[in-house]
Amino acid sequence: MWIKKIKQLVIPLGIILLAIAIFVFMKSTKPEQPPVQVQEKVWMVETLEARFEKLSPVQRLYGQVESNSLVSASAPVAAVVEQVWVKEGDAVKAGDKLVSLDLQDLEIPVQQARAEVADMQAQLRLERLAYQANLERLAHEKKVLEFKRSDVKRTERLLKKDLTSLTVLEQAKEALAKQEYVVVGAELAVEEHKLKSQQNQARLQKAQAVLAQAELNRQRGLVVAPYDGRVSAVPVSAGDRVNAGASLVQYYGLQSLELRAKLPVNEFESVYSRLKKGDAVEAFYSKDAFAEAVPLKLERIAGQASTSGVDVFFSVPSSLKGVRPGDLLEVELQGATYDQAVSVPYSALYGSDRIYLVEDGRLKAQTVKVLGDLSKNGALWALIAPSFAEGAKISVTHLPNAISGLKVTEVSQ
Repeated sequence: MWIKKIKQLVIPLGIILLAIAIFVFMKSTKPEQPPVQVQEKVWMVETLEARFEKLSPVQRLYGQVESNSLVSASAPVAAVVEQVWVKEGDAVKAGDKLVSLDLQDLEIPVQQARAEVADMQAQLRLERLAYQANLERLAHEKKVLEFKRSDVKRTERLLKKDLTSLTVLEQAKEALAKQEYVVVGAELAVEEHKLKSQQNQARLQKAQAVLAQAELNRQRGLVVAPYDGRVSAVPVSAGDRVNAGASLVQYYGLQSLELRAKLPVNEFESVYSRLKKGDAVEAFYSKDAFAEAVPLKLERIAGQASTSGVDVFFSVPSSLKGVRPGDLLEVELQGATYDQAVSVPYSALYGSDRIYLVEDGRLKAQTVKVLGDLSKNGALWALIAPSFAEGAKISVTHLPNAISGLKVTEVSQ
């Protein structure tokens, strides 16, 4: 009985020990794996050797071509358009005919004004004749007055001698009073001449001014180009009836073209100080990357500013006379020159003031000051003030995980 119990206990125990022995044997005979070595990742970056150069930053501006002498010739009087000699966009020379009005509409006001002048001149001559007549009349009436006074005195002496009656004396005094009134009227007629003469003279001057204006309007009825230019608009056609002041033709001189651009607020002080010193400030325009840059001289700064900047005006040289008012141009404003500056592509910048140098195969952060932009090989580069030694290797590959100490391998540009 107890032997049977021993067998039941020994057999499971033997199986367990055998399994343990097999596990130990297999573990001891398992091939050993070499330990895993963790290697630091190396990033490949392109580098640029820093060179200190005498450079000027540029500010990209967008401007619109305008004319500072756009002329709109208007009809001087209501008239019919007789002939239109030009079309929109035509180039004209000084003295070329542009638009003419019907001569009859212009001649009638001249004739009316001439008639008014002749009438006023006749009135002045008539007034002078009347003045001479009034002077003679006044002299005559004064003589009659003296006779009347003498008659009164003689009648008074006769009355004292009882040689006449009181009635005769009263009649003599009455005649004297009437003559005095007549003399006063004659004197008034003489004095009125001065006022009437001044009035007629003023009316004559007014009539002469109207005549001069009518003759000037007749001249303006034929619109002639005063200088070389280009026609910008012709809103009328031959046969149209236009009112006084209606626009007939618009044109501008080729020398009046200029470019209006918006200068940012942060650039104003620099540009203004250079202009105040008398330094030439220029912007450059290139039609494409292969075309030669054309300089445009900064002429003046607008008198008013806004929160977005201030308008500046550049003269358009003769090489760009093909542009029209309304054309949009992209120019690069040349900034002040720095004796020592480094140009780098914008991919080298992190934020607004940080680049990475490559030293001993690792990145090193460097704070810099951005001076502006620079156009190089048709691309826009950043111009920075160096705070490192010349010849330093600058990483121009933009790494999103760039930090100081990051291991890199460089590929020189």
